[in-house]
Amino acid sequence: MPRVLVVTGMLLAMTIWACAAATSPAVVTCPRMSTAPTIDGLLGAGEWTRAAVVGPMVLEGAGMPSVATDVYVGYDDEALYIGAFLADRAPTELRCAATESDGAVEADDALTIWLDPGSDGVSVIKLVVNAAGVTLDAIDANTEATAAWRSATGLEEDGWGVEIAYEYGAAGVPAPASEWGFNVRRNAPRMYERASMTGSSALGTLRFQTPALRCEVEPISSPWFGRNTMPVRLTNLSGEAQAVKVNVRVTGKTRRAHFFDTTKLTLAPGESSDLAMQYEVQRGGRCEVGLSVQVVRGATAVTALRTAEMPFELPPLGEQLDLAVTHIADAYETWSRLPDEARAIDAPSQLEMLLARWRYLDSQQQRRAALTPDVMMALVNRAQALSQDAILLRRSFEEGAQ
Repeated sequence: MPRVLVVTGMLLAMTIWACAAATSPAVVTCPRMSTAPTIDGLLGAGEWTRAAVVGPMVLEGAGMPSVATDVYVGYDDEALYIGAFLADRAPTELRCAATESDGAVEADDALTIWLDPGSDGVSVIKLVVNAAGVTLDAIDANTEATAAWRSATGLEEDGWGVEIAYEYGAAGVPAPASEWGFNVRRNAPRMYERASMTGSSALGTLRFQTPALRCEVEPISSPWFGRNTMPVRLTNLSGEAQAVKVNVRVTGKTRRAHFFDTTKLTLAPGESSDLAMQYEVQRGGRCEVGLSVQVVRGATAVTALRTAEMPFELPPLGEQLDLAVTHIADAYETWSRLPDEARAIDAPSQLEMLLARWRYLDSQQQRRAALTPDVMMALVNRAQALSQDAILLRRSFEEGAQ
């Protein structure tokens, strides 16, 4: 399966506290690993196959990143492990200006991890590594406070890797089903992109061990009106069968944009299953698609993975047609209230002409899945012009009554 789409000073402090104050619905379950990965920056074959995959990264500020970032998490009795491969078309050009620990590392090509073991916004730990292996760590924005962790980076032909081991120390191994606040962010300064697990600086949730299910979700890629497909691979990492429910949803500005579907299946121990989750885009404008995977145990459903909402935007023809018909109705109402002597003889034909134009555009909207983006944008422009003509006609009726 293809790889899953994975500031300094006062601004750093503001970012930390934003994370502490806000939460995200994004969730990833962290399974126990039987063999710890070697922390050398090279994600070796087989090292992370029993780790969980963090849901697709989303740009902070909306949209999907142009470069893929794959992030894996797992744990054992000694440490929480985080591995990432950050694809890059020109890895020899990676920005690594920071050369000293606790400097402006985040401004470089860098990976940032936030951990909140108490899930209370107190003593939030930040771990940062740039592509050259220079690090920063802080607790509640205090870089004088240090965490117990190890990291390494490695350069490859199509990107760079980073591996991190965060050691629990006296706190001990997290109990099964315990939850930490968690987020991971990639900074790609040459692309002017900053993407994260939650699509913001808010913390999502890292749940330990339960359920032991690896969920690999491909990020959305140029959705269009009608049916779209989101590939998902599920792997049962446990020694018992698991009943799984996969939910996909689309949301938009109006209820007519909403879509929801569910797929249910049972995975035998160690079994993998590839799903083509379908979702329908029914309206244009800004929409979001998200996916969640749950393990069902009796009457209880435990979330194994919930992605951030992945945003996209399509030509808003439906929205513009709704607006146009409202303006046409306003013009008709204004005309209907005029005394007979103030009504222009050709007003009914003008109103009917507007309605005819609207009907045509609406008929084109019904076949929107078959239209190209250029044609859709041309129809949007025509719908906007229709609104303007309806407004002008209403004003002419008002002026005629004066």
